[in-house]
Amino acid sequence: MLTDILQQPTTWLTVTLGAYLLGQKLYQSLNHASWLPPVLSGFLIVTSLLWLTDTPYTVYKQGGQLLSFFLGPVVVGLAVPLFYHFHKMKKQFITILFAITFGSLTTVGTAIALAHYWISIDAITSTIASKSVTTPVAVAIAEQTGGISALAAAFVIVTGIIGAAIIPPLLKLFRLGSPQTTGISLGVCAHAVGTSRAIELGQEYAAYSAMAMTLTASLHAILLPWLL
Repeated sequence: MLTDILQQPTTWLTVTLGAYLLGQKLYQSLNHASWLPPVLSGFLIVTSLLWLTDTPYTVYKQGGQLLSFFLGPVVVGLAVPLFYHFHKMKKQFITILFAITFGSLTTVGTAIALAHYWISIDAITSTIASKSVTTPVAVAIAEQTGGISALAAAFVIVTGIIGAAIIPPLLKLFRLGSPQTTGISLGVCAHAVGTSRAIELGQEYAAYSAMAMTLTASLHAILLPWLL
């Protein structure tokens, strides 16, 4: 009976949603601790349950695909803060474009150089290059460049969590914590997790982060398959 329930896609869809809501509750109870965002605690809960029940990823993925459908509408929803600050951002577009391009190339170049120096495995080097974009884009890039798609998703999660945790306080320490600088940094380096953190900081932070995340994903999707 239990085995049959665990094989149902809706079971793991429900578990995933429940784990995230539980993680959100924990996050709020810890006064929005940046080191334990809901995506991390939810990930740990779901992974632990998969391990304890010996459920293969292929079974879980059937339910997870139902959630993937909503990624598009969520990204479209980020246009709301962009709309309210577009009048300011269009005046800074060249500066923003340069910052995003330079930031993207820096993160990719640094990741590739360190992976090549320390690990020297081509598949991992190709995979880690896409660590700073959203999971669907990173997985697609990894598949095109000979990387490992499952590992790409893991790199994306780790990068997002670390970036969202350290970028705001680090920029504040160096007195660079303006909404524009913080938002762009979170969007370029920490993708969706960083943008989620930007939303908590304020609408202007969210607007710059959403633009940076979108342009970074587009830039990586175009250039990385060609460069790698």
